[in-house]
Amino acid sequence: MAALAVALLVAAQPASADVPAQRHFDRVLIIVLENQDYGDAVRDAYLESLGKRGALLTGYHGLSHPSYNNYLGLVAGRVFDVEGDEQQTLDGPTVADLLEARGLRWKAYAEGFPGHCFTGAFKGRYARKHMPFLSFQAIQANPARCARIVNASQFKRDRANPPDYALYVPDQYDDGHDTGLAYASSWLKGFLEPLLADPAYMKGTLVAVTFDESRTGLFNHIYTVLLGAMVRPGSRNDRRLDHFSLLRTIEMNFGLGTMAEGDREATPIEEVWIGR
Repeated sequence: MAALAVALLVAAQPASADVPAQRHFDRVLIIVLENQDYGDAVRDAYLESLGKRGALLTGYHGLSHPSYNNYLGLVAGRVFDVEGDEQQTLDGPTVADLLEARGLRWKAYAEGFPGHCFTGAFKGRYARKHMPFLSFQAIQANPARCARIVNASQFKRDRANPPDYALYVPDQYDDGHDTGLAYASSWLKGFLEPLLADPAYMKGTLVAVTFDESRTGLFNHIYTVLLGAMVRPGSRNDRRLDHFSLLRTIEMNFGLGTMAEGDREATPIEEVWIGR
């Protein structure tokens, strides 16, 4: 019944009717790191180099503190009434619903994830709070949909035929949560450089690297960069953007429509694209 309710809710969204795509990319890979201020991240040597090779979103912000709602907002277009990082089972649509309605494929990769729709809070260095799709009843209750959340070891096997939408969640060491910026940057370089050097994988692929939230302060200003042949190298977007903006840009690219107030009213990412 919960899955049916979600399907009806998505179908009832007026903005999810036939929407012309504003196509910049054929697929997207989102990589989320943890808990760093923009000022620190932009001074990291590797992250600075990515900003010169891609499009740096200098006005990008997280949605809240702590982590959980940022991940939820990134896939569901709204901030939920949740207490801190305490895990919830939620009703409502996600970008997975919109993608499936368009016949598009999605997959979520989590380092250390034990599979089998595991809903425990932690397993080793894996943390469920960083895998937002598992918070939604319509995915938990559907084995076929839940099977699209996999251990990150499958990512290499999928490179030859990647999904249209991929979310990659490093473990709490690799994302910097338990280790810090230098560790996360080093992990990212080792993971990302082989992808960027693979013309078959990168053809039509947009890579978005972001952080969930800032480490300090109320402004939640975070580093985010876009990489791929469709963005102008060394370009910058100084508008105030956030995780809803990234979601809205993906929705517009694939003609998905919207789900909630957050993504519906978000400022999309503009001024960095190379015309197709």
